[in-house]
Amino acid sequence: MEIKDMNLQEVNERLAALEVEVRDMVEVEDVEKATEEKKALLERKAELEEAEKRNAQAEQLLKEEAPAEEVKVVERAKEIKGMENNVIFGVESEEYRSAWAHALQKKTLSEVEARSYAAAGAAVPTAVANKFFEKMVKLAPMLSEITLMRVAGNIKFMAEGVRNAAELHVENTAVAPAADTMVSVTLGGYEFMKVIRISKAAETMSINAFEDWLVDMLAGDIARKIDDYIINDPSNGLVAMASTATTNVITQTATTGYGFGDICNLVALLPAAYDAEAKFLVSKKVLFQNIKNIVDTTNQPIFDPVEKTLFGYPVVIDDYVPSNKGQIYLGKYTDIVGNLSQPVEVARSEESGFLNNSIDFRGTAIFDSKLAKTDAVVLLKNA
Repeated sequence: MEIKDMNLQEVNERLAALEVEVRDMVEVEDVEKATEEKKALLERKAELEEAEKRNAQAEQLLKEEAPAEEVKVVERAKEIKGMENNVIFGVESEEYRSAWAHALQKKTLSEVEARSYAAAGAAVPTAVANKFFEKMVKLAPMLSEITLMRVAGNIKFMAEGVRNAAELHVENTAVAPAADTMVSVTLGGYEFMKVIRISKAAETMSINAFEDWLVDMLAGDIARKIDDYIINDPSNGLVAMASTATTNVITQTATTGYGFGDICNLVALLPAAYDAEAKFLVSKKVLFQNIKNIVDTTNQPIFDPVEKTLFGYPVVIDDYVPSNKGQIYLGKYTDIVGNLSQPVEVARSEESGFLNNSIDFRGTAIFDSKLAKTDAVVLLKNA
């Protein structure tokens, strides 16, 4: 059936089925097709919901102008229509949002809330999920710098490997295909988890206050750990590149600290193809203790504290960059591809806090990332 011919129930059923199908997809092409289908389904859903809204307004006008007996007929028709369509409010609705918060707070759900909550399987409401995501990106600098995807399940993507220059063609001679290569990168999923404990006073919070508290306490700390993972994971982080790709690393052995020439050598090490999007990545400590006072040959500082640039390159400050060896990264960080395959999910337990009359809330996200091109980032460090 074409999407344009679906009713609202069929659209919702297809959206739910599509969410399940996407979890097992590994090919980028399949994920892109599913994304396009979901977009079309959401557009159709919006059209149908707008039509229902107009119908409801028309029915209201009829009820206001109709005699008492006709009013009863209209009300009964609406009741039957609701029963037939088994109306359920989805994760984007305010009804489900209140149901989700009330369920976590152990408050009694209304009939509509109970039906919506059961149908959605306790998924985080769209509005709250967006709050979690915005908070994570704000607190984890690298999430704003990398290529970040939000695709359920493991994914596999292709990135450019070796590229060869074009050749000057001699007329009437055969041209051999270039020996360009592609690199296959697979992202799995690692759980990032945070548990917080609060007294049962959480059950008395308003919905907005409760949501904000969960976002601040769970999303913030999960985001910081993901940020740490992107930089310092020994297998997939930038630190792994620094320990294996020795052609990308400059180790300075002098005990007098970095000088103008050291920063110049780092810039020279990065291929010019990455310059347009390249940025420095340092901790605040290294920036202000090791770099801020370096001057060029004309005695001008190379760091601009107003524009936050170093040699004209933007500077990203991230305190998860190790400072013990004065590490300074320079690179195109969009060549790090990350996938938040499961946004933050929230669960509640009273068992572990029984003796303290407290409640535990657990936030869990699933994430993985890798650097697709090892020459896209270079590093300067002390021995």
